[in-house]
Amino acid sequence: MNDNGSKFYYSRLTDGEKNLYDRICEALLRFEPALSIHAGMGKAFTVDTKKIMTAVLFDNPVFFYLDRRRIITKQTPMYIQLIFQYDYTKEEAEKLWAEVENRIELFIKNHIKPDMSPLAKQLKVHNFLYTIRTAEEPFDSDCFSVVGALLRDRCVCEGFAKTYKLLCDRLGIASIVVVGEALHENGRREPHSWNITRIKGVTAHTDAAWDSRFGGAAYDYFNLCDADIAADHCFDTEFYPKCDPNKINYFYKNGLMAQDEDELRRIIADKADEPYYSVKLLFPFSKERLDEFPFGIGTLRYNAAQNVIGFIKAMIE
Repeated sequence: MNDNGSKFYYSRLTDGEKNLYDRICEALLRFEPALSIHAGMGKAFTVDTKKIMTAVLFDNPVFFYLDRRRIITKQTPMYIQLIFQYDYTKEEAEKLWAEVENRIELFIKNHIKPDMSPLAKQLKVHNFLYTIRTAEEPFDSDCFSVVGALLRDRCVCEGFAKTYKLLCDRLGIASIVVVGEALHENGRREPHSWNITRIKGVTAHTDAAWDSRFGGAAYDYFNLCDADIAADHCFDTEFYPKCDPNKINYFYKNGLMAQDEDELRRIIADKADEPYYSVKLLFPFSKERLDEFPFGIGTLRYNAAQNVIGFIKAMIE
């Protein structure tokens, strides 16, 4: 099994940590039950094994078969042992990975053309993930992996993020999984994962899992800068690449940013025949004001954190 993609977390490790990272990857690829490492004479271990395991798992979606909840760590200053448990046998995992590869090849065949720009390819990846449902509890281990997303068509945010990264890796687009927290409208906070992507030197946040909640045609979280994503996402801004305001944001690229009410009305008129569209508002707004604007017959939604209106036109038979 092969998974040659961007290795952001690896790049943030020290030389000693990178050595352990490589040893862990080699052990997991061979489905070894444990990895034992002794420090050299006169040396001592000072590495954080939890940090390195996190790096391994978020850099490498191929390790979907590892049961990360049951990794046992035994560590002294002179000795480290990691004991692994697997959700699948080597033969089962190889078969599943072959199915994942086939699904990726089918996606590329059906949606990607050789002359597409990196931004157009990224948009296709984002839109493809609309077909995946958000899993509901109780969650099995597949929900956190590319197997849940690509073979079961259901996963949680971590599965979305790892799959987005894997597809971008295949298309030569640098992407990393971000680990942080989501802030819900009711004030609830929960662990969350999404992505940062680099397109022609520009880095930006994309949260395909949260866009998929709206049932398609949503780009509220496509290529956001740090300031915009921070409205309802928390993350370590010192650790991850900086994402400045950019011109690859969906609303900027498509002229769907309304500076004031008159511009919003103009966009609504221009899009009257479109089956769906979204608008980013650059002026104060509230959900209660939606009825003041001539959207027509259809379904409206308002994302207060991102100040985005979405409209889906009703199908009239």
